[in-house]
Amino acid sequence: MIQEPLLILLILLAVVIVAQKASTQFHRTALMRYLPTPVWCYIPPTILTTLGFLPAASGVYDWILRYILPACLILLLMTTDLKGLQKAGRLALVAMVSATISVLMGAIVVFFLFQNQLGTENWKAIGTLAASWTGGTANMLAVKEATGLSDEIFAPLFISDITVVYIWMTFLMVMSNWQKKLDQLLNAKRTQLNDVLAGSEPPKPRGERIPFRSLVLLLVVGFGIGSATIWLAGKIAHFATAVNPSTWMIILVTTAGILLSTTRLSRSEGANANKVGYFLLYLVLVSTGAKANLFAMFKAPIFLAIGFVWLGVHACLIVLLGRLFRIPSAMLATASQANLGGVASAPVVASTYEPRLVPIALILALLGNAIANYLGILTGQLLRVLGS
Repeated sequence: MIQEPLLILLILLAVVIVAQKASTQFHRTALMRYLPTPVWCYIPPTILTTLGFLPAASGVYDWILRYILPACLILLLMTTDLKGLQKAGRLALVAMVSATISVLMGAIVVFFLFQNQLGTENWKAIGTLAASWTGGTANMLAVKEATGLSDEIFAPLFISDITVVYIWMTFLMVMSNWQKKLDQLLNAKRTQLNDVLAGSEPPKPRGERIPFRSLVLLLVVGFGIGSATIWLAGKIAHFATAVNPSTWMIILVTTAGILLSTTRLSRSEGANANKVGYFLLYLVLVSTGAKANLFAMFKAPIFLAIGFVWLGVHACLIVLLGRLFRIPSAMLATASQANLGGVASAPVVASTYEPRLVPIALILALLGNAIANYLGILTGQLLRVLGS
C-alpha cells in the first residue's frame, strides 16, 4: 500500500488529468457519452483502494477536502448569474423540497422495515443517515454526535452511505443522456427551465491554455479566500455553537463566491475560473472515490439493504412529485444529488445535464447543508417516539 502523501497526491492528479484528456479526445464516443468525465474520476481511485494500492484513509484526502473544496466552490460560484438564479427560485425550491420530502419519507419506511435488525440504536442510525442524505457528511457527523450513535454502528453506516450515494450519482449522470424522454415521462415544462437558463451561457474560454498570470491570480483568489473562510468559520463557531464550523465555512464560501460574481474579476476571468474550478472539483471527487473500498460494503449487508431500499423509495417519490409539479429531469436530478451528495457532487451531476445549472446546484446543496442537522435530529426523535 502506498503511504507517501506526495505520491498519493500525484496519483490523484494523474487520474484527473487522464480523465479530462480522455474526455476531450474521445468525447464523441459512446463510452464517454454514457460514462462522462466525473465517473472516470472516482472509479479508478476506488479500484486502486480496493486492490490495496491506495489507503482508504489519508491526510491527503482530508487536506483536499478541507482546502481544495472551498477554493473550487469559490471559483465556480464567481461565474454565478444572479439574474438566472432569481428566475430559478421557485422551480429550484420546489425540486429541492420534493427531493427532501422523498428522503424523509424513505427514512420512515426503512425504520419500520429494519428497526428490529438495527437494535436499540435504530432511530439514531436512521436519523444520522437522514442528516447525510439531506445535507452531507458534515451533517452526518454532527447528528452522530447529537444522537450519541456508537462507532460500531457508524463505521459500516458510513461505508454504506458512500457506496449507495455514488452508485446513485453514477445512475443520475448516465440518465442525463435521456433527458428528453425523461421530461416527456415527467410531463415537464422544459420551456420553464430554458427560460431560467436563457442568457446564462457560461463564459467561453478564449483559448485552450489558461495564461499563467490568470492561473496564479485565480489560485490566489480561490485558496486565499478559501483559507480565510476556514479560519473565520472556526472563530464564529466558538460563539455560534449551534452551527458547526463546516456549515459556517460553506455559508461563508458561498457568500464570498456570489459577491465575487458581481465584480470585474468575474467578467474578465470567468471562463478561466470555470476551467480551474472544475479541475479542482474533479480532484475533490477523486479523493472521495479513494476513500471507498468495494470489499468493505460486504461487511455491512444490512446497511447496504437499508440504503438501497431507502434509495428506491426516494426514486419513486421524486419521480411522482416531479411529474406532479412538472419539474424537468435536469433540475430534479440536481436537487436529488444536492440532498444525497451535497456540495461536492451536486455540481458534478448538474454539469452532466446542463453546465449552467452548476451555481444552482451549489445553492441547493448549501440549503440542504444548512437545515440537515435539524432534519436529522428531528427525524431521529420522531422515529424514537414511533418505535417506542
